[in-house]
Amino acid sequence: MGASLAGAKAAQALRLDHGYDRPITLIGDEPHLPYQRPALSKGYLLGTTEAGELDVLEPRFYSDQDVTLALGAPATGLDLDARRVRIADGTELPFSQVLIATGSRARRLDLPGADLDGVHYLRDRADSDRLGTALRDAAHVVVIGAGWLGSELAAASRTLGNRTTVIDPLPTPLYTVLGDRIGGLLARRHRDQGVNVLTGDGVDAILGTHAVEAVRTITGRELPADLVIIGVGAVPNTELAQAAGLRVDGGVLTDEHLRTSHPAAVAAGDVARHQHPHYLNPVRIEHWDNAVVHGTAAAATLLGKPATIDHIPYFFSTQYGSTLEYVGHPTAWDRIVTRGEPGIPGFTAFWLDRDTPVAAMTIDNWGAADHLRTLIAAARPIESPLLTDPETPIQTLLPTSNAVTVERVQR
Repeated sequence: MGASLAGAKAAQALRLDHGYDRPITLIGDEPHLPYQRPALSKGYLLGTTEAGELDVLEPRFYSDQDVTLALGAPATGLDLDARRVRIADGTELPFSQVLIATGSRARRLDLPGADLDGVHYLRDRADSDRLGTALRDAAHVVVIGAGWLGSELAAASRTLGNRTTVIDPLPTPLYTVLGDRIGGLLARRHRDQGVNVLTGDGVDAILGTHAVEAVRTITGRELPADLVIIGVGAVPNTELAQAAGLRVDGGVLTDEHLRTSHPAAVAAGDVARHQHPHYLNPVRIEHWDNAVVHGTAAAATLLGKPATIDHIPYFFSTQYGSTLEYVGHPTAWDRIVTRGEPGIPGFTAFWLDRDTPVAAMTIDNWGAADHLRTLIAAARPIESPLLTDPETPIQTLLPTSNAVTVERVQR
């Protein structure tokens, strides 16, 4: 259930990694082959990435590997005990096991004027098509929300030459993820590119008669706008799972192998909140990397060969020609240390909890993320001078380099 990145990767792993030769059906509500979403707010939105480049797998994979596609007709019912899925056209499909990979949807804001023409959300390819066209005809764009998506959309709007304002009630962009100091660096980057960044303020109403004309903030500012983009997070599509009796709490709850509360069902991707060995509580991650890992792992679990999913989450973002890579999913930290200078490729920030790195972000530093992920997975204290010294290779701080690390600390 879900012709998504996770669903497609599960089908690929079932056929190619495990040699599974029984029927596989992918059910999806969109008419497209399973595709990757990151470019929807980046290259595809800007017209530098073609639609075919979004495909998770080569189109011929599905016919070559005898994978049935039921597209453009979403699942509307799930009976786990009877082992049947009902889809929108009235068809009922039997199954022995089901993978729930129904993803998530854009969180909606209940605001006066939120239904006016010119208000956009971004979640799927059709949204990106509409928004891309609208951005090219716009002059004044207001982005509500300065998280990862809002920041990327503000950057895309500015790249297309629009006067752009981003509004967020928190002190800085990505404040809950990055904190005040690093969030402030991103705010300055936006401002340097000409974006009007209004933090510490919220939206009171979107103004206009039939179409957007302005946005009024809680503090009383009125900002001209002919296009408004709302990017305030996502909501997991758990309704079918919950109606089927599965345990749901901020996502479909699973164990560390993606098994749900019913033996016939596994959940993966954005919709799954899985028990992660590295963290104290179940986590739900909406990143591309997580969907890839979940899809592959779900295939093994479906076949009774479960592997523990303990990977450290990874996310990347492109803004104004730079690539930001972030690893980790911390619930708390007590300080941040950095190596390098902001604006210089290779700049890296580390979030520490009692000297133990719990997250890291690096900019224009391709190849470093894997080392950073290993560093965080080790969950061990590291002396700050080693983290902040650009001359100390990250590789020497990894668990396999204990002797080198101890020697340098003693120096």
